[in-house]
Amino acid sequence: MNDRLRLSQGISAYRKTAVGRKIAAGLAGSLLIGGIAHAEDRAGELTTLEDSDKDAIVVVGERERINTLNSRLGDVQDAPQSISIIAKEVIEQQAASSLRDVLRNVSGISMAAGEGGGGPGGDNLTLRGFGARNDIFVDGIRDFASYTRDVFNIEQVEVVKGPASAQTGRGSTGGYINLFSKQPQPASFVSGTAAGGIPAYGRATVDINVGEEQLGIGGGTALRLNAMYHNADTPGRDFVDSERIGVAPSIAVGLGSSTRAILSYLYLRQNNQPDYGIPFVPATNTVLAEYADQPAPVDFDNYYGLLARDYEKTRTHLLTFALEHDLTDTIRVSNTTRYGYAVRDSIYSAPRFAGTGTTLINPQTQSRDTVDDVLFNQSNLFAEFATGGLRHDMIAGFEIADENSRNQLRTVTAGTPTDLFDPDPRRPWTGTIVDTPGGLVTATADTIAAYLFDTIHVSDQLLLTGGLRWERYKSTFAPAGAAAPFERVDKNVTWRAGLTYKPVPQLSLYAGAGTSVNPSIENMTQTNVSADLAALDPERSRTYEVGAKWDGFGGRLLLNAAIFRTDKVNARTDGLPGEPAIVLAGRQRVDGFELGATGKLTRHWSLIASYSHIDAKIVESNDPAEVGNNLRNVPDHSGTLWSVYKLPSGLEFGGGVRYVGERFTNEANTRRIGDYWLADATIAYEFSPRLTARLNVFNLFDKRYIDQVGGGHFVPGAGRSAIATVAFTL
Repeated sequence: MNDRLRLSQGISAYRKTAVGRKIAAGLAGSLLIGGIAHAEDRAGELTTLEDSDKDAIVVVGERERINTLNSRLGDVQDAPQSISIIAKEVIEQQAASSLRDVLRNVSGISMAAGEGGGGPGGDNLTLRGFGARNDIFVDGIRDFASYTRDVFNIEQVEVVKGPASAQTGRGSTGGYINLFSKQPQPASFVSGTAAGGIPAYGRATVDINVGEEQLGIGGGTALRLNAMYHNADTPGRDFVDSERIGVAPSIAVGLGSSTRAILSYLYLRQNNQPDYGIPFVPATNTVLAEYADQPAPVDFDNYYGLLARDYEKTRTHLLTFALEHDLTDTIRVSNTTRYGYAVRDSIYSAPRFAGTGTTLINPQTQSRDTVDDVLFNQSNLFAEFATGGLRHDMIAGFEIADENSRNQLRTVTAGTPTDLFDPDPRRPWTGTIVDTPGGLVTATADTIAAYLFDTIHVSDQLLLTGGLRWERYKSTFAPAGAAAPFERVDKNVTWRAGLTYKPVPQLSLYAGAGTSVNPSIENMTQTNVSADLAALDPERSRTYEVGAKWDGFGGRLLLNAAIFRTDKVNARTDGLPGEPAIVLAGRQRVDGFELGATGKLTRHWSLIASYSHIDAKIVESNDPAEVGNNLRNVPDHSGTLWSVYKLPSGLEFGGGVRYVGERFTNEANTRRIGDYWLADATIAYEFSPRLTARLNVFNLFDKRYIDQVGGGHFVPGAGRSAIATVAFTL
C-alpha cells in the first residue's frame, strides 16, 4: 500500500475517533496547534484503527497538507488557553449548514442583532463578554465582511478564548473564531449530501477530489471541488427565508514533497428575505405600559418587514495562494497571499413604535450597500532546535494587509405603518431607492506586523510558551459629504505568555496571560466614526487564566476546566462636561469559569459538551447609573451537550441540549431577556460505508425564545423543524 493511500485511509479512520481534538488542526494547518504538526513529522509512521485496538491514531505526512496559516499555540492539551474544536464529524451529525449552527456547540457565545444600518445579517456575536463581529478568520486570515458563513467547504471550526491580539492582530478581546477550509487530498473520492425538511428546506452538497493517480500528471497534484445549494424557510418566522449557492475549487501541487503549493477560490452568493425581528415596548409607551422595556406581547411568528421593499443580497469571493517549503526536517518556510472581495446590498425594516400612544409599528429603514476588500500576505519561519538542554518550537513571521470598506448611503422611501398585533408584510410600497448625493462612506486600514512565538520544552513535564507581536495599524475613515477624513496611526505591542506543567502525561496544569487592543476604527464602515472616536487611542485589555486539561479514557476524551479574568482597562465611555464626547475613562471586567469535554467515552459513544459562567460587569463609567451593571448580551450561564451512540448494526442515535441564561440588551440593564432550554435529536442508519441516512429534529419541544438581541428589537430563535439527509460516497 503506497504512503498516500495509507495516509488517506488513516485520515478517514481518524475522523471517526475522539483524538481529533488533539490532531485535527495538524491536518488542517492550524493557527492554533502547530506543535501537533511537528509531532507528526517526528512520528514517522502511520497507525490506522485496523492496526491497533486503541481509539488513538498517529498521523504523519504533514507534507500531504498545505499550511495556509501559521501555528502559534502548540498542542491543544499543552496550550495555556481555552480552545474548543468542532470537528467535521459533529457538523455532519448535527446537519449544520452555517457558522451559527456550528457555534451552538460552544458555551460563552451569544448572537447579536445589528444596529445603525448594519442589519442583523451576517455573523454578529459576542465571545466571553465582548463583541467578536470582526474576530472571525478563514484559514487564519481576517474575514471582516458582513455575511452568513456557510460550512460546505469547512473541515472544522476552532474557537480560541481570551485576548489574542498577539496571535491575530487587532481585536480578539474575548477570543477569535477560525474556520479551516477543505483542501485537495492525494486519494480520489466523490461524496455528497442531499437533504430536505419541514418547514420548507432543501440543501445539496458535493465534494469531488481527484488525486495524482487519476490525473496522471504526477508532481503530487490533486484537485478538489466543493459545491452547495441551499434554500430554506426559517422555522417559526413568517416570510423569512434564505438561499445560498457556493462553489469552492482548489488545486494542490507537490503533495508528499518538500515544496507544496495550493491555489483555492471560494464563491458564496446569498439572496435572503431579511429579518429584523420584533420590537421591545418602549418605556414611554402608554398603551402597553405593563410591558414597558419588555418584548412586545405578540406571536413570535409575526413579521414586520416590507416584502415589496426588503431584501438581502451578498456576494463573497476569496482567492488564496499558499506556498511552503521544507528547508530541513526541522525548518520550514511558508507564504500565504489572499484577496477577498465581498458585496452586501440589503434593506431591512427595523420595527419601531410609531408613537407613545399607539400600537402602530413603523418599518424604520436600515440600508447597507457595501463593498469590502482585503489583500493579505503572511510569511512564516517554523523551526525546531535545541539550546543546551532546552528544546524550542519557534515561529517567526511578518504580515501585511490592505483593507478597504465602502458604504453607499441611500435615500429610501419610508413604508407605511402596520399593526403590532396583526402586521401586513404584503402592504404595498411603491417608493424608490436612490443613492444619496455625496453619501459615500469609506474606511481603509493598512497593517504591518511582525511576531515571534516560542514553546520551550524545559523538560517532558514543563513547557513555557511566549509570544510578542508588534503591529502598525494605520486607519482612515471618510464620512459622507465634504468633511475631511479622520486618520490615525496606532503602534502596539501585544503579548501572550503561559506555563504548562504535566505531573503525568495525561494531565496538563496551566497558567496563561495575554493582552489585546481595540483601535477606534477597527470595524471599518460597520461603525459610525466621529472625530472624537477617531482621536482615541485603542482600548486595551488583559486576561489571566488558570486551568487543567486531562487526556483520559485511553486518549479518547479531553476534559478541561478554566478560571479566567479579563479586564478592559480603558473602555470607551461618554465624556464629562468640558471633555470630548467619548473618552477612555471606563473599565470593564469579565470573571468566569468554564468546563468542557470532547471525545469518546467508549469506541461507540461520542460527546462534546461545555459550560460557561460569565460575570461581565461595568466597573467604571462616566455614567454613574451604569457602574455595577452587566455588559449587554452576555448570559450569566450557558451550556451545551451533544452526544451520539453508534451500535454495531450501523444504527446511530443521540441528541443534545442547550441552555442560555438571562442577559440584558443594554448597559442600563433596563431590558432583561429570560433564559431558555432547547433540545435536539438525531437518528441515522449506515446502510453501507458509502451510504448513510440521517434524521435531525431541532427544538424538539418547539420552545419560543429570543436568540439575537439589539437595542430596540430582538430576533426570535427558530421553531421546531426536521431535516432528513442522505450522505453518499462513490
